[in-house]
Amino acid sequence: MSKPDDFGGFRNKKKGNSILWIFFGVIGFITIYFPLFGSNLRFTVGTFFSQAFTTLGTICLTLGLIIMVWGFLMLLCARSMKAISVMLVGFFLMLLGSFFLEPANLGVISNGESVPKGYH
Repeated sequence: MSKPDDFGGFRNKKKGNSILWIFFGVIGFITIYFPLFGSNLRFTVGTFFSQAFTTLGTICLTLGLIIMVWGFLMLLCARSMKAISVMLVGFFLMLLGSFFLEPANLGVISNGESVPKGYH
């Protein structure tokens, strides 16, 4: 029978056993799957992250542009300091979005060349 722990519950002896099975499963996956299909998995994961960052960059760039225009209209109508802070938030969102779209150029500083793809 299990012994009670300090909190009134009982210890589960199977917890250590399941961690051991997970460890052997990871080792088995690495030794069997990676030599056969590892490069395909690498390119699949890379494609997924590339698409995810492109989508995130497009969303940030669009929201930043909308917020920047909103802040500019606030500046024209109300002439308040809050409009400048809203414009700064829009600018930083646009900067973040352009970084996600073209990490090497920061999106703002473009040299006219495309970002190199693949492993170098």
